[in-house]
Amino acid sequence: MPQLTEPDPIRERLEADRAWAAFALADLEPPYADFASWFGSTNGPAIALLYRAFATPILLCVGTSRNWDSVLDEIDVALRDVQDVYAVVRPETLPLIRDRYESNDERSMVRMVLEPGRHRPLSSEGVCRLGPDDLEAVQRLYVSEPPDFFLPSMLADGLYYGIREGEQLVAVAGTHVLAPTLGVGALGNVYTRSDHRRRGHATALAGAVTSELIRSGVTTIVLNVREDNHPARRVYERLGYKLYCHYFEVSASRRPIQRLQPTTPGV
Repeated sequence: MPQLTEPDPIRERLEADRAWAAFALADLEPPYADFASWFGSTNGPAIALLYRAFATPILLCVGTSRNWDSVLDEIDVALRDVQDVYAVVRPETLPLIRDRYESNDERSMVRMVLEPGRHRPLSSEGVCRLGPDDLEAVQRLYVSEPPDFFLPSMLADGLYYGIREGEQLVAVAGTHVLAPTLGVGALGNVYTRSDHRRRGHATALAGAVTSELIRSGVTTIVLNVREDNHPARRVYERLGYKLYCHYFEVSASRRPIQRLQPTTPGV
């Protein structure tokens, strides 16, 4: 079972569950595509993305299929020199990950999607656009509670807003991925310094990012949040987001297995 390399067939499979596959759809486009590898059966709906922009590869599974074991065999080959993986899977696929990997941490998460026509722009007073020149300030803000997935390039390739008090950045929100040509964007890395919380900063910044995504023509806007983070979920609901699905993020390690050899294409 060879890797999938043609963008159009990959996109067709992902479009079948657009809100769940939003991150993967964006990864078909530059600059994300350089870090993406695709795996799937040639005659089934299941498709897996292996994304390697971060120290720990991210494995995202989309679709259902009886062929998941063979797809994951190919991913094991691709990861033969890597110990850890971060799997993002729906509940029905979680048992396959547990069977194959040693789970170190499992987070129960929800995917939320912006309901069309539900977002109402908020006051942008005190909110400022951020860019690559603000990297040092953003890194200082994140230093006490680093986000799981932040790269300096996101300030150039994505959309970020912040709130300052004097010269200090005290709150930030941005996008994990942004692909306007495909109409997808993902709100993320929303953070407020502990001594400035409960002032509405997260709502204002998430609202600013959402409004700009809409103005940019993005039609599918999603976000991820821990299932038990009810205050954050209420903020997003007020901005017009609704629950799309439950899923799991699994930090896992590969179990010792016999070294796998790549399968022969067509076999």
